[in-house]
Amino acid sequence: MIKKESGQILVLVFIALGVVLFTVLFVISGAQIYFQNALYSANAEKATALAEAGIDKALVFLNETGGSYNGESETVLGDGSYSVTITSQNPGTRIIQSTGFLPNQANPKVKRTISITASNGAGVSFVYGLQVGEGGLELGNGNAVEGSIYSNGNITAGNGNSISGDAWVAGGPQATADQQTDCADSNCQDFYFGKNINGENRFDVAQSFQPVSSGVLNKVSIKIKKSGNPPDAIVRVLQDKDGKPDKTAVLTQGTLFSSLVTSQYGWIDVTFNSSPTVSKDYTYWLMIDTSEDNNNFWSWQSDLAQSYSRGLPKWSPNWSVGSAQWNLPTPPADLSFKSYLGGAPTSIRAGANKMTVGGNVYANTIENLIINRNAYYQQIISSTVAGAAHPGSPDPPPKVFPVSDANIAAWKQAAQAGGIVTGDVNGCVGTLDAKKITGNVSFGSGCRVTVKSPVWITGNLTLNSNNILTLDSGFGVTSGVIMVDGKVELNSNNHLDGTGVGSSLLMVLTSYDSRLNGESAIKVNSNGNTGVYYASTGIIEPGTGNSFKELTAWKIKLINNSTINYETGLSSTMFTYGPSGSFSLVKGTYQVK
Repeated sequence: MIKKESGQILVLVFIALGVVLFTVLFVISGAQIYFQNALYSANAEKATALAEAGIDKALVFLNETGGSYNGESETVLGDGSYSVTITSQNPGTRIIQSTGFLPNQANPKVKRTISITASNGAGVSFVYGLQVGEGGLELGNGNAVEGSIYSNGNITAGNGNSISGDAWVAGGPQATADQQTDCADSNCQDFYFGKNINGENRFDVAQSFQPVSSGVLNKVSIKIKKSGNPPDAIVRVLQDKDGKPDKTAVLTQGTLFSSLVTSQYGWIDVTFNSSPTVSKDYTYWLMIDTSEDNNNFWSWQSDLAQSYSRGLPKWSPNWSVGSAQWNLPTPPADLSFKSYLGGAPTSIRAGANKMTVGGNVYANTIENLIINRNAYYQQIISSTVAGAAHPGSPDPPPKVFPVSDANIAAWKQAAQAGGIVTGDVNGCVGTLDAKKITGNVSFGSGCRVTVKSPVWITGNLTLNSNNILTLDSGFGVTSGVIMVDGKVELNSNNHLDGTGVGSSLLMVLTSYDSRLNGESAIKVNSNGNTGVYYASTGIIEPGTGNSFKELTAWKIKLINNSTINYETGLSSTMFTYGPSGSFSLVKGTYQVK
């Protein structure tokens, strides 16, 4: 009996020890899981804070650079890092996406992504209140521009004129390309990049070229399309080293705005932050720098015929590393591009009575000006400078217009898909639907018209007086466009309004080509007209006593005693004077992924 009881006690001891051991292990395991969860939560909070740091930096840099900040691949901060991508919905609105990583992007244990939409001031789709192309700005006598001007062509003025802000006159490009290549018919193929293609990390793509003349390079055009909505890409021009781009010799860079590119091929202009000098018969590389996104990527049109004899294309997983690998495409093909050198020196010149500029002046040649601040130039004649003079300054680079031909083609396609109205539209109508109108549209006086965008008018658009065209309320914060193939003429007190929500706009755009005959594409009479007007190949005569949100044209022509006083929140932060807007968070767009 004693032995039996002793054996039973031993069993009870083992059971008790098992229970204790299990309890201890359970407690330790629970504590470990709790510790791991707590650590992951803490790291997730850190990753979120890193992502928010990237958002904060992006907003600061967008405002400091006037909207030209393009994001960054990886920036180390504290225990981790963050990356930022910027996508343009239009030149006034950016989608900012920032991802925080712990401990780094290459081997993240935790990552968090934050996305916001940022808008600058009034949130319009334009950077400048007054933007002029190669046709320049022509001022007669007694005109006043209240604000700042960026012109890709000459500014010429008579007597008694004034500009209250800055005046920029860029070194305009030549009318024809120095180098170009394209494709035809079945030789045209897609060269996809910005994603992994059949195991190839095609993130950076470059096309080499050799100028036939020496000069300054100030614009390129790239035949490109997009899939999805990739962020803006950086375009660089580099020197050659051993048959590939030299990462240590970047001559200049600019931005390929995603908002200008559509799902169909189109020639998209890219201008640069400086205009480098290139030499005849030397090899240079035009490179687009992207990051991997298998849902949002690019396609550069390629030519299987390889008709371009002064260069070739290559791609790389990462152009900036020490031993960057560059590969020829398979099958071999050239990439469609155009490169433009600078033309004759541009200038800002006034009459003998001189013109007053309240801000800075940037131009190759300055003549008969009274400049209240600083002057940047190559040559100055009969002018006074209250601030600092900077002789020998390089010509400002030209600026890309905020709407591309590809945008217009896509809008016209959408309008035609809505239906076709045959014949003229006269008198007052309640609604202009999103359709193609094969004829003229003429409103008398006092019409109240609701517009459903996009509208395509193949003829002329005429508004007499006191008409109000308002974008349909269903468009919310978005904007609309009326496209006109012919001329646009307004009498007085005509208003083009958005929905009234947020930064919504209604723009009138004409493709009329004033370069062929010198006739105005848009002619506005005096008093009370408002709106946004765009004529990339046309002349705008803005009249007097009107208030415009934005004017963009190949040439703007003020005759006598006219005033341009554009609304606030539309000027680039590049300007030292005049209204300016700053990028800020659009409420309701903050998302954590």
